[in-house]
Amino acid sequence: MKNIKPITASLAIISMVGFTSFIPAVSAATSSNKGLGAAVAGIGKNQNNFCTRFSTLSQKYETSINAQISNQQNRVNTEAQTIQADRQKSDSTLQQDRSKWAQDRQAIYAKLNGKATTTAEKQAVTTFQNAIEAAVTTRESAVDSARNTFRQGEDQLISQHQTAVKQLLTTLQSSIQSAIQQASSQCTSGTAPATVRTTFQSALQTARTARQTEAQQIDKVGTQVQQLAQTRNSAIQQAMQTYQSAMQAAVAQLRAAFGQSATSDTSNTTSSANTNSANIGGNQ
Repeated sequence: MKNIKPITASLAIISMVGFTSFIPAVSAATSSNKGLGAAVAGIGKNQNNFCTRFSTLSQKYETSINAQISNQQNRVNTEAQTIQADRQKSDSTLQQDRSKWAQDRQAIYAKLNGKATTTAEKQAVTTFQNAIEAAVTTRESAVDSARNTFRQGEDQLISQHQTAVKQLLTTLQSSIQSAIQQASSQCTSGTAPATVRTTFQSALQTARTARQTEAQQIDKVGTQVQQLAQTRNSAIQQAMQTYQSAMQAAVAQLRAAFGQSATSDTSNTTSSANTNSANIGGNQ
């Protein structure tokens, strides 16, 4: 099992990278010095100047929320690229390992054929080879299925999470724009600047509170990804156990066919194949 752990562990780590970052990014913006709170504080103490300065202030609000949305999308794109690159690296490593394991198996088959002197022994080697290759094919298919199922579930969780975060920011943007439009209209209609300012601040605070509440309700995918990884790892373990059983049965049958005529070298070869699965088929 030694080759399974690095691969599955790295996939688990990869799967965790970036998924929980969306929520902190959203909630942190509510308290950032560059966020809405700082903009409200920048309105100034002189309430009578509020309407005079509002055009400039409103542009800062819109620029701030647009930057947040843009940054969030950039994070999504960067994290998606990282996950894809790590998956490709994992696939490449696994393919290289499988190729090496296949070469190792062929070397063992060649040695066994070289030791077979009777028709029965040669047939036994052929039977052994067919049994091992069938077991390897079954194992690799099960491993690939487990990995693909994990990735599909992971992608679905990411998509749902990203959609929820995007909706949260879009709602916030809409709320801010509505507050700006209301304040602008009140200033134009001659409403007292102090009243406009108080109303505007209240609308912004309501928007911020709503965002914080919604952010807390968005599912955090880290735990769900871990559950997917556990399911994948269990499936891979089961595939390995099935393979080990098939391999041991094939080795036992080969030894029986060689019987007393088997040389010590043949015995050592089959014993090595039985105790070290990497010599026969690797771990994935």
